[in-house]
Amino acid sequence: MRLDAYLKKSLLIKRRELANQLCDEGMVRVNGVPRKASHEVREGDELEFPLFAKVLRVKILAVPEGNVSRAEQWSLFEVLEEKRVPVELAYGEDANLVPQKTPRSH
Repeated sequence: MRLDAYLKKSLLIKRRELANQLCDEGMVRVNGVPRKASHEVREGDELEFPLFAKVLRVKILAVPEGNVSRAEQWSLFEVLEEKRVPVELAYGEDANLVPQKTPRSH
């Protein structure tokens, strides 16, 4: 199964478009190597990717064939590590990408 499809079907990432974007930017690693969205994943592969203000590292336990319910979600992967990262780094290395508060006019 394609990497982006696995991230979506396992409910790790809610939208396949977001999974594609993360893969295109080289932010999703399979067994320590950045991979494109079209990379085929198998049972036993380890995925590492950013999600909001944390970085998840999971091991694939099963590859689904159809749609997955929320109850079945946890049988597809095992969370190996969950690292918190500062909010500045969650938006990338460039601190200018951090959303700024809009000034209020009184």
